[in-house]
Amino acid sequence: MGDNVDNQPGSGSAITQYRKNPFAIAGLCLGIASVFLYTIGVVPMLAIIFSGIGLAKLHQYAGAGKIQSWIGLVLGIIFTIMYLFA
Repeated sequence: MGDNVDNQPGSGSAITQYRKNPFAIAGLCLGIASVFLYTIGVVPMLAIIFSGIGLAKLHQYAGAGKIQSWIGLVLGIIFTIMYLFA
């Protein structure tokens, strides 16, 4: 009688948990870091890799992290090109 089942996680209650996409966040952080550290070529390349994984896993996180993944991917590509031709 004292159990309130509606507030239990996964019970289908009106409270929806927001899941964050850790690969998208890592890709964005690495993309921003590559602005300053693009001379270390692995940083923008890791931004591309993590952002790509973040985009691939969008369906697992209900679309969370789409913008972060795209920003990290674009920054990673730009600064990888700068690293290669600078």
